[in-house]
Amino acid sequence: MKRQLLAISLAAVGSLVGVCPLRAQDGEEYMYEIGPAVGASWAYGDVNRSSALYDPSLAYGLLFRYNVNLRWAFALDFTGNRLTGDSHDFDNVMPGGTDWSFDRRYWQFGIRPEFAFWNYGWGADYREKHRLAPFLTAGIGFGWANGSSSGDDRSTSTLALPVGIGMKWKMAPRWDLQLTCLWTKTFADGIDGISDPYAMGTTTPVNTDWIGSMMLSITFNFKERCLTCHNQDE
Repeated sequence: MKRQLLAISLAAVGSLVGVCPLRAQDGEEYMYEIGPAVGASWAYGDVNRSSALYDPSLAYGLLFRYNVNLRWAFALDFTGNRLTGDSHDFDNVMPGGTDWSFDRRYWQFGIRPEFAFWNYGWGADYREKHRLAPFLTAGIGFGWANGSSSGDDRSTSTLALPVGIGMKWKMAPRWDLQLTCLWTKTFADGIDGISDPYAMGTTTPVNTDWIGSMMLSITFNFKERCLTCHNQDE
């Protein structure tokens, strides 16, 4: 009788292992992430018209991400950027021989879909998840700028279109590290406090300002995804 009970118990344990092998190998998956970001930002505008990384200054922010599946995610971020510059750093002569400088703050709230080049996650299963994955991103946002300038110190608000690339690394099931490089097109010419010095028209697309940034963020994952629920095992 004892041998029969032992055999039944072993068979039950074996059946459970056989039913859930994927869950044991898959590791946890989470739907949401949140965490801080820090890095550098710089301005492209009337003063800097050529340098790709001109006078980078402190940038920081808060990131929230919704992971749709292993490839797609939506990132919500709020960032603060310091933008500085001086026309003495460049050979081009400003109209009237005027010297221009600025020290501004640019704040932006945006939403960006992110597409990873391959399945991103923790653990090994039939979906061939990778802990390291590059991604592309583009979105829409709203920004405003204020601060000092030798031109115009007034605050400026604008619609923004951020586009960029990045790399994310899953350090642990609940922790991710991301490096994101963004180039943000604004629809205003006063982000750097200098408005239309060449008299081209402030609404001319080629005369509006750009913001560049490089941010390193660390995020904490929460709300575990149910892998056995319908429409979630992707």
